[in-house]
Amino acid sequence: MLIAFVGAHIVNDFYATILPAFLPALAEEFELDYAELGILSFAFTLLTGVLQPVLGNYADRAGQRRAVVVFGFVAGAGGFVAMAAAPTFWFIVVVSLLCGLGASTYHPQATSFIVHAYPEDRGRMLGIHGWGGSIGHFLAPAVVVLAVSVFDWRWSMLGIAVPLVITAFMLRATLPEADPNPGASLRGAISGQLILVAATFGVISMVGRSFMTFLVKMLVDEGWADTSAGLVLTALLLVGAVAQPVAGRIFDRVGGRTVFLGAAIGVAAFVTLFAVSDGALSLVAVGGIALFMFALFPVSLALASRLGGEGQTGAATGVVFGVSGLMTAGVQPVVGAIAEWAGDLRVALAWMLPMALIAVLLASRIEHGTHRSEPVAS
Repeated sequence: MLIAFVGAHIVNDFYATILPAFLPALAEEFELDYAELGILSFAFTLLTGVLQPVLGNYADRAGQRRAVVVFGFVAGAGGFVAMAAAPTFWFIVVVSLLCGLGASTYHPQATSFIVHAYPEDRGRMLGIHGWGGSIGHFLAPAVVVLAVSVFDWRWSMLGIAVPLVITAFMLRATLPEADPNPGASLRGAISGQLILVAATFGVISMVGRSFMTFLVKMLVDEGWADTSAGLVLTALLLVGAVAQPVAGRIFDRVGGRTVFLGAAIGVAAFVTLFAVSDGALSLVAVGGIALFMFALFPVSLALASRLGGEGQTGAATGVVFGVSGLMTAGVQPVVGAIAEWAGDLRVALAWMLPMALIAVLLASRIEHGTHRSEPVAS
């Protein structure tokens, strides 16, 4: 099961990260400005934030975890097929919602399966699972920019649908279906600490995803070739393959608060470095931001699973990833608008520093040894 989810995570996070590599081609095709690129990024991730808590709770309550995650891969494939045939920019914006729908089903269900199988070793196992996601993040920019250079963006986007469909069939054949838990509820899963964890992870994700989304376009605007800019993003995303397993292991030993606070301080330090530097040093800063952002992925899932209580992992992780998804989606149009106003994406990204400092303040309020002792009957 863990092997199956590592493979599925590669595919899921591959297509969740490919949009930044397509942005230069889309901007050229439809003559888009920074604000419009921000709107597209918002639509691409909107339903990921809205639906994760709802679908996670439904899967917990009805015992439909396998069915929900399989449906997500099929829906995502449909979204990319429709985007490949898009006649206008606004058509792409609308059908990209299907991609967000597909992405909204994965993490709550995967976390539920893994935590159920490894309740005493959840941090390490979710870190191994996160390694698959990091490989997907790492592969996406390189594969997309090379495919676009050989074919074009439409044929490249159409090809993205194929591994999604294959993964859906693989999970359908591999996973057992979960038992129903009628007592599971969103209200029962939510606590003050869960919301605090979600908000902290959300702010850090806002910062990190803004850099990941706009880095390729920023470098292209500064004179880089599309392929070179995509390969730079690929190299920077590789740090997640190291960060996630290590952070998951640290979580098991020292708890979530320590990892969250360290990551928030690290992000703030590297955003500061980006704001006062340029050239290669600023790219090192982006790599540091990516390192600490990805480190929090397995830690957020593991901490949410503890806070939600037994039998409500899908709902709790859905809240954490849903809140962070909405926050991340909402900030992209803002970054695009600032870049349009300033005429410089680098200036807009430097304005992420106040957000990083807010993340440090929020992380400092996460309690030591946060857990939920009372299980929910299943």
